[in-house]
Amino acid sequence: MENQTESLQELFDESGKRLSPKLPPNKRNFLIDIDGTICDDVPNEEPERMATAEVYPDALQMLNSWYDEGHIIYFFTSRTEEHREVTESWLRSNGFKYHGIVFGKPRGGNYHWIDNHTVRATQYKGKFTELVKEKHEIEVFSE
Repeated sequence: MENQTESLQELFDESGKRLSPKLPPNKRNFLIDIDGTICDDVPNEEPERMATAEVYPDALQMLNSWYDEGHIIYFFTSRTEEHREVTESWLRSNGFKYHGIVFGKPRGGNYHWIDNHTVRATQYKGKFTELVKEKHEIEVFSE
């Protein structure tokens, strides 16, 4: 796992106060679920299946190509810290390239992410392909 902070751009407000850095416009921070997104859907209640989950080949190919293009790949999973060893071992043995893993994502779906940085969401529907832009209705804060 390589250090992704090298590509962060320093930002300052109009008074010169430092702001949170951001990636250049041509780089993305991918936060990718594991179970049911890059492999078989394995619930936390059956951790013995995590070591043998079947990889979705298109996920492996696409994620590794994004990594090779210089994008940041983080897994964001509902698995817990007690699943770290089996998860990292499985990712390595299956050839996934990535920068890190965030464990403990809330379970149950229906996510609504609020952030001061640009957020784009893509629901996985069974196959990793090239991303395309479409216009959809979104919720925003009222003025």
